[in-house]
Amino acid sequence: MARFRMYPTGGQVRQMLLHCAHARYVWNLAVEQHAHWKPGRGSAPGFAEQCRQLTEARRANEWLAAGNADV
Repeated sequence: MARFRMYPTGGQVRQMLLHCAHARYVWNLAVEQHAHWKPGRGSAPGFAEQCRQLTEARRANEWLAAGNADV
């Protein structure tokens, strides 16, 4: 198993933290969608629908579009 140590610059640290913040925001939205589901309602959005929603959100929100698309 290879092991590597990173020594990021200050700018890289800020970018990594921003990426983590974007990922956390998107993850929490997905969890909220599934937590909001109740019996009798239509099904919660699946993976493909959530990907489509994320694409729309990236178009509508400059701060989200500026981040990595793999959040």
